[in-house]
Amino acid sequence: MAREAGLEDRTFLRRFKAATGVKPTEYAQCVRMEKARELLQFTKRTIDQIAWSVGYDDAAAFRRVFNRVVGLAPGDYPRRF
Repeated sequence: MAREAGLEDRTFLRRFKAATGVKPTEYAQCVRMEKARELLQFTKRTIDQIAWSVGYDDAAAFRRVFNRVVGLAPGDYPRRF
C-alpha cells in the first residue's frame, strides 16, 4: 500500500494510523471479518469456504482472528444473528 501511495513504509504507516486510528494490518483484518460476518449471516457456506473467500488459507487462523475481532466463534455467529 505504501508503494501505491508513493510513500516510504514508515511514513505510510504513520499517516494511515493517524487517519484511521489503526494499523493497515488491523484495518485489513476488520474488513475481512466484516465480509465474513456477512457471509456467515446470509449464506450457507461452510466456515472453511468463508475463510478462503476472505483471504485465509488456514481456517484455524481465521477462526482465531474472527473470535478475537468479533467476540464469537464463527460457528456461533449465525445462530446469534
